[in-house]
Amino acid sequence: MDACARCCVAVWLLSALVAPRPVDMARAEDAEAAPTPDAAPLDGDATPAAPATPPQGSPDDVPVEAQPPLVPAAPPVPRPPTAPDGTTSVMIAPPEDAPRAPPVDLSAPPAPSPAPSAVPARLSVDGEPSAMARSVATPAGTAPALLSDLLDPLAGQASAPAYARPLTLLEALQRTGDSSRRLWVVQAYWKTAIAFATVKSCSVAGQRIDMVAPGGDPHDRAVLDVAVAAARADLAEAIAILGTTQQELVDLARLPPTEPPPWPVDRPLATPYQTHFDSIFAQRIATGRVRAIARTLPARHESVEARAIATRAATEVFAMAEADHAKGRRPIEAVVAAHASLVSQEREFLRAARAYNTDIAEYAMAVADLTVPDDVFVAMLIGASGAPRPVVPASFPLNAAGTPRPGILP
Repeated sequence: MDACARCCVAVWLLSALVAPRPVDMARAEDAEAAPTPDAAPLDGDATPAAPATPPQGSPDDVPVEAQPPLVPAAPPVPRPPTAPDGTTSVMIAPPEDAPRAPPVDLSAPPAPSPAPSAVPARLSVDGEPSAMARSVATPAGTAPALLSDLLDPLAGQASAPAYARPLTLLEALQRTGDSSRRLWVVQAYWKTAIAFATVKSCSVAGQRIDMVAPGGDPHDRAVLDVAVAAARADLAEAIAILGTTQQELVDLARLPPTEPPPWPVDRPLATPYQTHFDSIFAQRIATGRVRAIARTLPARHESVEARAIATRAATEVFAMAEADHAKGRRPIEAVVAAHASLVSQEREFLRAARAYNTDIAEYAMAVADLTVPDDVFVAMLIGASGAPRPVVPASFPLNAAGTPRPGILP
């Protein structure tokens, strides 16, 4: 064989040895199709290869039916506006099918009302109030009688200097000449009236404990001396508080300083008060304070009536304790304790009556605007005809309207 043939055979043998076999090529393709987990992603790949089995506890293990549905987040609730006094003002929208109140006739004359109400005659609104606003019509209970008794002058002292200047609530409001000061004047008026009642209560308490017979035991006399001295101290303190409240009323009502200190002749309310809250504030803004007053006024009145009943019961307890002590069945300490309980219940009764009437005045100020006349505003507090008044001294008579006769005031 020549040299050329030998070269061709060598080249053929070399190419046969270098070329891959078909089996090796198939194995190489299988290896490329299934890479190992340790293989790193090539440059330019978007994501690495997913594992063959999901990890333990992944969402893919939970069936689609068991997964909770996606709920969109609720939009933020807007906060209600804040009133100037710091409370939250809430507007109550009436239902669509609710009957509309008829227009108010401002020219209509005031209608007489036997019971005081938060709705003045010129601002009355038809419609039945809610159960919260309604009050049960009951006859006068223990509270009005006890309050009237404590506010009446002592027997034989109607002409005393303390009662030389009777002042009605209407005159106090008219004297001030500023409707924006109504609430202050009414609060000072009731504060002074309660101060008068407290002075009478302390005076009667001192006379009552001073009349207890001490008996022959010196210990009884010493115990009574302590009680009598304490009663005198309470009376002196009550007189001092009365002078302060009278001066406050003089300043607010702008009374002449040359006149005697005023004596409030109108009585605070001790009967249930009708607020008509649902009717009045159906389409008006009511602050939280006004809502609280309308909601708690029935409880305030219940407290007044219950304190009056407790005072009457304490009076009977004291009388029985004193009678038993006179017979030698009870010690003197039982009499003093019963008397202290009676004085305490009277004080709490007067405090409850004052809180009840000051809340009524604040509620009436929220209902009536400054254009409401003074006489209508007074009727909202104590009724159209006013509360019963005690006998006024002849030296300072009042006319039928409740104001001093012309020529008496300077």
